[in-house]
Amino acid sequence: MLNQAQAAAVRHLSSPLLVLSGAGCGKTRVIVEKMLHIMATGFCPPEQLYAITFTNKAAKEMQQRLAQRYQHADLIHVSTFHALGLRLLKTEVKHTALHAGFSILDPSECIQVLQELVPKGLKKQVLYDIQWQISDWKNAGIKPTDVSSRNPLNQDIYRRYLSYMSSINAVDFDDLIAMSLWLLQGNEVVRQRWQNKVAYLLIDEYQDTNACQYQLIKQLTADNQALTCVGDDDQSIYGWRGARPENLQLLAADFATLKVVKLEQNYRSTSHILKAADAVVQHNPHPYMKTIWSNLGEGDLIDINCFDSVEEEAEHIATAIHYSIKQGHHQAADYGILYRSNRQARTIEQALRHHHIPYHISGGRSFFDYIEIKDIMAYLRLLTNPHDNTAFLRIINTPRRGIGMQTVKQIAQLANQSNRSFFQFIAQAKLSNHFEARTADKLQAFHHMINDFMHSQLPANQLIHRLISHIDYHNWVQHNTANQVAKSNKRKLITDFLRWVDAICQNNSTDLTDLVSQLTLQTDHNDDGSNGVALMTLHAAKGLEFKRVFMIGVEEGLLPHANSLEEAEDKNQALAEERRLMYVGMTRAQHKLTISYVNKRKRRQDYDRPIYGPSRFIEEIPEQFVMAPNSPAQKTKNKQHFAALKAQLNHNN
Repeated sequence: MLNQAQAAAVRHLSSPLLVLSGAGCGKTRVIVEKMLHIMATGFCPPEQLYAITFTNKAAKEMQQRLAQRYQHADLIHVSTFHALGLRLLKTEVKHTALHAGFSILDPSECIQVLQELVPKGLKKQVLYDIQWQISDWKNAGIKPTDVSSRNPLNQDIYRRYLSYMSSINAVDFDDLIAMSLWLLQGNEVVRQRWQNKVAYLLIDEYQDTNACQYQLIKQLTADNQALTCVGDDDQSIYGWRGARPENLQLLAADFATLKVVKLEQNYRSTSHILKAADAVVQHNPHPYMKTIWSNLGEGDLIDINCFDSVEEEAEHIATAIHYSIKQGHHQAADYGILYRSNRQARTIEQALRHHHIPYHISGGRSFFDYIEIKDIMAYLRLLTNPHDNTAFLRIINTPRRGIGMQTVKQIAQLANQSNRSFFQFIAQAKLSNHFEARTADKLQAFHHMINDFMHSQLPANQLIHRLISHIDYHNWVQHNTANQVAKSNKRKLITDFLRWVDAICQNNSTDLTDLVSQLTLQTDHNDDGSNGVALMTLHAAKGLEFKRVFMIGVEEGLLPHANSLEEAEDKNQALAEERRLMYVGMTRAQHKLTISYVNKRKRRQDYDRPIYGPSRFIEEIPEQFVMAPNSPAQKTKNKQHFAALKAQLNHNN
């Protein structure tokens, strides 16, 4: 049953709509119900309904909810911004500088491209700064010709970077959105075609959109203004990667008939938690005022605990969780431990391991970060895009074929001179004119092998199985891995990849080009930690909820983070975003919230600056919602409770 505000948001179709949804107020349900309402009323056919969100996980959840209620859910386009951009560029590739089968390079591969374009001897950090600047320009929708920069070198590198990527028929993740925008802006025929394709557009997590994404939304909606944006300015925490909460205000300026609906009833947390979080975030300026509330009762007061060391903090939390699990009060999965920086996890991990408490860390290493998966993906990318020089360089001697770096360097020089990709060069050139006979034979053998697989008629998953078998990749990995545990883990990685490919191909008739595109976009971390305590940063916690939440290290210098404030051009905006992080953390808690800090954190190499005492955000929590750390009652309670827990656990052991 929808509440009154939710129902109003679902039924409104007569003008653009902004749904301001507080934390835990059912925004995903509203989006799904609105799509079902659009189908039920016949407002548009399913294939012309588009819903855009920011993660593959969120898109999958929406699609699953739709499929439970609507027979033709697979016809509705639910995807991320990047997946939409990929679909648009692939459909309209003949109107771009790309060719069919273009590759999508990950950030580490883009760094390799930049290394070829910058002056030799440049420090690695400078290279990363240039990469970040180029990304920032793309997120703002700015082309090289429109750049206004104090550093003309960066502008020139940006121009040459785009040119080089085009020459190898490749894009980066930012290009998927920026190039889609530029295509729509510059080609009226394509723009009209896509405006006709998109009869209704819904945007989830709208507060996280950057300038480029906002302009793309405008290009797609055009005059029909069939648009619903759902977001919460109090949860805009990605300013460091280009998100602009001011896009909420731009909607009202650009869409004169915009209607605003506020979702303020929270279905997650108790009143004490909500009122405390709201009191903190109200210190920020708001274009739209809202007050979230709950009818789940007042609940427990918030505990704020002070410790003398991070070790004491970690031991106290681990002991409390251990005791609760032992007593059967809660399960490990009921707990979330949240922190500002990943490096804060080390001590709490040690304490949980000491107590044999299962846990998992979200936002850890991605499946696609492993060398073995990168190798296999490079093979697949070259099979679908012979212009992909980065993929060629990765696999030309993997597994080893006796092709050395001098040979590779010579290939690169000769290919560039003849304006061909590296693979095209070894395919078309008379190799014996450039290389010794043995080297030429090895290059020809590599070319014939890749060419045979390129023209294979096998289904995509069978082709991949045969490729890995043909290059004897399993044995090569085992031979180059000394540790038995590592060997087992690497075998499992490859096996899991092949099973995943089989599952994709079993459910859909997928050719190799489409399969590679799908795999490349799977960048979300899918942590399987349903049975353990969840450890994660405040950024990673967004969208999640836990029965009991510990926010650790809530200290001045960590939250707000000193670096974020000192490096920001606008310190007020930076402070507001840090405060929103505090709000996000607090509103993850359903029943119990505990906030802790260390009086004086030891100065370590891990931290650039000293970190002292409680965060200013703790002081913004009204006293009536808190069991304060310095009150005699709380001090006595803490000591007695902790001693009792330790004694009970020691007795049980």
